[in-house]
Amino acid sequence: MLSVPNNPVLRVVAVLAVFVAVHVSQGNAQSVTDRDAVLALNTEFYRAFRESDIAAMDRVWSEQEPVAVKHPSSGRIDGRDAVLKSWAQIMRRPPDISCDVEAIRFSDGGWAVTCLEHLNPGSVRMINIFRKDAGEWKMIYHGPAPAAESV
Repeated sequence: MLSVPNNPVLRVVAVLAVFVAVHVSQGNAQSVTDRDAVLALNTEFYRAFRESDIAAMDRVWSEQEPVAVKHPSSGRIDGRDAVLKSWAQIMRRPPDISCDVEAIRFSDGGWAVTCLEHLNPGSVRMINIFRKDAGEWKMIYHGPAPAAESV
């Protein structure tokens, strides 16, 4: 008989362990691991944004792949240095932001995470794209979701 821990944290860990074990046994280990890594990185991106943590923001973005950002209040910004400079400027007065992940898809060697960003006073649908960089998932694009996925 399976024993369920009383500690809520251990309970979550036990459920995740069973989930991963089932997926590994079905041959999905890589996709579960990659998907979880991308979702964790997406969460870290929003934490860094919300807390004005430029060092963490720097770690989120790819160092090898071309990167770009399209802030709602600006045009497209290309190149890692320019992208990080734009975040440093925004983080001087970061908005109160939260994010609900609406979808995550794998295509062409990368992951796309569509989020509904909640800002005071409204919401906007954004997409974050991740690709492997030196064996780790890193962000390569943050901007408005395509029109078909807009709010």
